[in-house]
Amino acid sequence: MSNKQRISNEQEILKLVSEGDSKAFRTLYMHYYDRLFNFAMLFLHSEAACEDVIGDVFFVLWKDRSMLTAIPNFHPYIYQAVRNGCLNVLKSGYISKRDDISESELQISITTQNPLDELSYNELHHAVKQAISSLPERCRIIFRMAKEDEMNHRDIAEALNVKLCTVERQLLLAKAKIKESIKPFLEKI
Repeated sequence: MSNKQRISNEQEILKLVSEGDSKAFRTLYMHYYDRLFNFAMLFLHSEAACEDVIGDVFFVLWKDRSMLTAIPNFHPYIYQAVRNGCLNVLKSGYISKRDDISESELQISITTQNPLDELSYNELHHAVKQAISSLPERCRIIFRMAKEDEMNHRDIAEALNVKLCTVERQLLLAKAKIKESIKPFLEKI
């Protein structure tokens, strides 16, 4: 099962978990873990703290599993739970927030015919990464949720507890900044 796809029968899995099925719970956990970990890293920048937050969120889900079927849209719910857990960790002073967020490698594979093409690609790739890094924090988080986690705008708004128009404005801002940073590369073509 691809990390980027939603569980096709998520409601059925939630129902099984609510009935105490530990195998279904593991399926749910494994499906969301990597994406939630990457999301938590945007806030905490500490692997141990992210693991703790995700572990706590899933512990509470298991403990209160009988309520799972009452959650109308689980996808934004789980992101919001992790976000709240991260904010609680930051408020507690357990770790200090840093400004230098390390960027994950973009998942792009290309084949080039000559070294100059590869050099141009590497320069473009670096420019895009720099543009993403230089986005304001909220804008960067929203952009990554939309592009890396493939969440729709409404789910992002719900998960971050912001208005839908805020998500849309932040994505427009991100796209404009990225487009501006790669403009010199587009002029070469």
